[in-house]
Amino acid sequence: MDHTSTPTETLRFSTIGITCAGCANKAGTILKHLPGVVAVRVDATTNTAEVDIVKGSIALDDLLTALKPAGYGLIPQAA
Repeated sequence: MDHTSTPTETLRFSTIGITCAGCANKAGTILKHLPGVVAVRVDATTNTAEVDIVKGSIALDDLLTALKPAGYGLIPQAA
């Protein structure tokens, strides 16, 4: 593993309004286009999302509001 790479962190959320794989894919695509987001995993079955970000690169509020226009929501989970 390359330890000189940029540090990342994984944020975990419960999801609102994501009821099928299509919804999960759409939400994932929206989140992946945000600056600082490295990877996204959205699971409609468990109603969860994990977002890998470059540490300190994006405000939590930006993630929480990104899905609102599509009718979805995120609720931060305790670490």
